[in-house]
Amino acid sequence: MSEKIKQRLLLKEHYVSTQQIRMIQLRVNRSIRPKSSALMVTSIDEYTDKPLVSAKLAISMAQEGKRVLLVDADFSTPTLHEWFQKNNETGWSDAVLKRRGVQNKIKETLFPNLYLLTTGPANRFSQEMWVPEKIGGVIEECKKEFDLILFISPTFHSSVNAQLLVEYCEGVVLVARANKSKKEELLTTVEAIERSGGKMLGTILQTG
Repeated sequence: MSEKIKQRLLLKEHYVSTQQIRMIQLRVNRSIRPKSSALMVTSIDEYTDKPLVSAKLAISMAQEGKRVLLVDADFSTPTLHEWFQKNNETGWSDAVLKRRGVQNKIKETLFPNLYLLTTGPANRFSQEMWVPEKIGGVIEECKKEFDLILFISPTFHSSVNAQLLVEYCEGVVLVARANKSKKEELLTTVEAIERSGGKMLGTILQTG
């Protein structure tokens, strides 16, 4: 395994503690009953590191033996392909636009049971792809192959796409940052997620 990947995803205990990840993991296992489920990791502002949180949570769930698909749906700052050292020639955007063939766009990672679906090139992003029927179809296709689908989404308040995606997820994890994220924004974001039908599974607070 690449030492760079190991350091970035596993060894930043001071930044996103393993204890917080395990608490969310426990809530996921208690709250999500269907055989296959979709979760979303989002944030209240731009000060958070959602890729780190999403990757650590996905790794933890995969270590339980679940088949986990980590999906980068944040077209504003696509980063997971760089973290896992994969190309981003095709991905989520292609799967949604074509509504078929998602399996050949999924990439294996160095972590057992953990797979990755990158955004695909940003220039293919368009509002045309954010159609409920298209999104729902791809998610259902993925659920046939994976126990858990974990989406990293844009900041919730600033993105209609995140507010649409939450409708297809059985739970939401919110990321905030100590001394940066405001309490009022945290509360209003939680309320907005719940109004959209999302089920809050908890908040992860970054300290770094």
